[in-house]
Amino acid sequence: MALGLRGTSDGALGRAAMKCRLLAVVAAALLGGCTAVSDVAGLAAGGGAGAATGNPAIGFAVGISVRAGVDELRRYVVRRRQQGEQDAIADAAGDAPVGETRPWRIRHTIPVGNARGELAVVREYATPLATCREVVFTVENAGQPSLFATSLCRQAARWKWAAAEPAVDRWGFLQ
Repeated sequence: MALGLRGTSDGALGRAAMKCRLLAVVAAALLGGCTAVSDVAGLAAGGGAGAATGNPAIGFAVGISVRAGVDELRRYVVRRRQQGEQDAIADAAGDAPVGETRPWRIRHTIPVGNARGELAVVREYATPLATCREVVFTVENAGQPSLFATSLCRQAARWKWAAAEPAVDRWGFLQ
């Protein structure tokens, strides 16, 4: 049984119909947002595996596995992007004296979700473990700034985000 171009899967409908199906799946994923991508990928992979093997259990297992893998990849990318934003804020705040306002900006490799704003170092304090700073910063969303506050601590030669969030390195495999 041959699949693909001029095989059983496109013989009756033709090549153009197969491309339209693929475009419809991609469009549905894009319209549904990032969270639907893993569902669509799992559905497509599971359906394809089930049809190719003739075994719905294999299709189900492949679909669940692909969905879990794509979902984990999406969470990893979001964490890395969030860590990039946190590092941009920490770098700008690390150079600023207490009380001064400075701009910050992050430009991601994929230019979606680039962010910018202003920050001010409110105070600096030393503990037996580290030197830390409290920072107030804004993030501009469609021209409207949102105000946030956080703590940063010196880690070796850099300032790093000190709030316990999933993008912080110290959580390791628990992310």
